[in-house]
Amino acid sequence: MDDYEDVTYEVSGGVAVVTLDAPERRNGMRVRMLVDVLRALDRADRDPDVRAVIVTGAGEAFSVGAALDGPETLTRALVEDVDGHTPTGYREPAGRISERIFEMQKPVIAAINGHAIGGGATIAAAMDIRIASEEARFGFVFTRRGVVPEGASSWFLPRLVGIGRATDWILSGRVFDAAEAYEAGFLTRVVPADRVMTEARSYAEQFVRDTSPTSVALSKCLLASAWSHSHPGRAAADESRTYAGRVDSADAREGIQSFLERRPAVFPPLDPTPAERF
Repeated sequence: MDDYEDVTYEVSGGVAVVTLDAPERRNGMRVRMLVDVLRALDRADRDPDVRAVIVTGAGEAFSVGAALDGPETLTRALVEDVDGHTPTGYREPAGRISERIFEMQKPVIAAINGHAIGGGATIAAAMDIRIASEEARFGFVFTRRGVVPEGASSWFLPRLVGIGRATDWILSGRVFDAAEAYEAGFLTRVVPADRVMTEARSYAEQFVRDTSPTSVALSKCLLASAWSHSHPGRAAADESRTYAGRVDSADAREGIQSFLERRPAVFPPLDPTPAERF
């Protein structure tokens, strides 16, 4: 499970940290790196001791996107990505990562320690929380490289920042700073560069300390499914059905009792199939 290439995986205090670890190329993405990020995320989601996941980059960048080394870089990567070729067509690796993040039961926090360009920006868009360095810059630069958006960014980005801003960023491919990303709603927090991991870990620790893992997983399901509804009544129905199934749960009893006793809650482990029940 530990034979990752250009990726490190560590678990401490209920928090898994997945690090893009190729600082010599500013964490430029190669196929094996992306496949290993996917494997690490899957590992974290299946580990009952993990309550939250942080994804960050080693060195000065989060990731500057594809590790370009010549005109044939992308063609070669497509051939090398054997897992992406399916009977129904090719599925590029950043998109597979974004889909996995979307389906995860654990919250995923992007600790954006530096520039997030191309695939670095698209996988961050799929994460639940984005905490970034005030020095970071962002760009969905695909039109400037003669390709199109990937990582499901054409789905995630308009939902984060609105169709107008997403259209601006994706069609122009321009690079923008953390202040603009925060003002648009892309970033959750902007902090000094040396505080990014501290802030990300502090945010992650609340899931270890304060929340029911099953309730978090079910809440992620509700948020995800709400986008497919054309009327709030359907979302309310989903919430009502899920809520009714939780009011007599061990989690709810512990949440209420701990509040009444003014003590930290000790919630049961994650139900292994809350998404299926929902």
